[in-house]
Parts: sequence; C-alpha cells; structure tokens
Amino acid sequence: MIPYTLSLWPKRPLVWTDNGRVNISVVFTWHLPEIRRYCAALAEKAIVGGPAIKMMPDYLSDVAEIGGELPGVLQRHNALATRTTVGCPNHCSFCGVPEIEGDFRELEDWPDLPIVCDNNLLAASRKHFDRVIDRLKRHKGIDFNQGLDARLLDRRHAYALSGLVGVFRLAWDSPAQEAPVLRAVALLTGAGIPLSRLRCYVLVGYHDTPEESHYRMNTLVRAGILPNPQRYVPLNSLTGSYAGPGWTNRELRRLCRYYARESLYAIRRGSFRIPFEEFV
Repeated sequence: MIPYTLSLWPKRPLVWTDNGRVNISVVFTWHLPEIRRYCAALAEKAIVGGPAIKMMPDYLSDVAEIGGELPGVLQRHNALATRTTVGCPNHCSFCGVPEIEGDFRELEDWPDLPIVCDNNLLAASRKHFDRVIDRLKRHKGIDFNQGLDARLLDRRHAYALSGLVGVFRLAWDSPAQEAPVLRAVALLTGAGIPLSRLRCYVLVGYHDTPEESHYRMNTLVRAGILPNPQRYVPLNSLTGSYAGPGWTNRELRRLCRYYARESLYAIRRGSFRIPFEEFV
C-alpha cells in the first residue's frame, strides 16, 4: 500500500548523464536560476527539458541545449509513476498544463505502474477510463497523484474506483468549488471508499482570502479528509515565495505548514490537536 507518495518525489531538478551528455529535467520555474548557474559552469552544454523549460524556453537557451521530452523521464522523477492521458481541457488560468502539454489526448499505451499522474483522467472517454481501471486492479497501492476533477466525477466513476486499493485525491482550487468537491466526497464514500483514503489539494493564495482558505481547509478536516495546501506561484515566477493581494509570505508559509502537518490532526473528531492560533 502507498499511504502517501509525495515523499517519493524529488524536491530538486533531476540531473543525470546519458551517452556522455549531462541531462537535466526541471519541473518548477523557480529552480531555473540555480540550473542556469550550474549549466554556465559546464564545459559542454547540458540538455535541459521539463515543464519549467517549456514555460520559459529562452531562459537557458544561451547556456544549454533545449531538448524535447525524453522517454521514461517521468519514471526518473518517480519510479512508480505513469500517465495514461496528456494535457487537460480545462485551461484554468493558474495552470500551465495546456501550454506545456498541448491538447488533451488519450495514450494508446502506458507503463503499467501504480502512481497515476494524469492531469485530468476523468476528462477521458469511458472506454479509456475503464481500460485504466482494469489495468490498475493488479496493484495494491494506487495513488491518483495529480487529483481527480470533482466536477466530472459521477457515480459510475466512484464505483469503478472503489474496486481499487489506494489513495484518491481531489482538488479544491477556488472557494466556488465547494459544492462539487463535497458532492464528489459523498459519491466516493457512498461507493465504499473510506474517508481515510481521501485527500484533497487546496490551492491557496490565488483569488482568495486567508479566511476563505482557512474555511476550505477546516471544512475538509471536519468532513474527515486530510487537506494538502498548494501555494499559488505565477507560471513564470523565478521565486517560490510569491504572495498575492491580501496575503503576506509569512501568512502563506504558516498556513501551508500548519495544514500540511498530518501529526496535528485528530482527524476522527474532525478537529486539530493544536489550534492554528497556537501554531508557531
């Protein structure tokens, strides 16, 4: 069983050598300045790729060779990760997936691995979704790592998912999405998935207030679900410490640290062991 897989992902860009050439995969744009310094010190230009490079291809173009997507690079980031679709049809204003991956499309085949990194699996056809579920049944530790779109989840999805053993993640990206998120929770639990297997990403610091973010986190905790705060960073930011209107860096760091610490929860009672006001 994979209880919580975020720890399996590296926190830094990946660097490896292939056929004598240095290869680098960069996920987040705020890592680009350090990679620029690293590339500038190399005797031969490295090959760089990854989501951050696709977002800002000119940033390293004078010190590195901009490469395409290398086969198996996802498994270099996490040996248990796979994806069965590419892209997302939603075009959310805070998300770079459509720009990075292009139009949403289903893959004919994919590595048979248990951590599913589709950006929007539920946007796929029923035929594709059923194929994915059938192939996942052999695994005993599934993780829908990128989240399931609560707005698209229906009863048939929920009962199909209930035949798997794993972690099921939703996403609550704005205060306006409360109804579909809670509806998705009801569908999943109604299909027999325990609350202990549910997680929910919560986007904070993007067109919301601290009060609204606390409300979303506390609503999930009261429902018995562990939230996972995701701090908003602009798509071309070279720093990971952006704070939007109504927020401060300190406030965002404190909120994310508090709600991300599972040890603080007394989840069966839908409450916290330590109130936020007492958290340092």
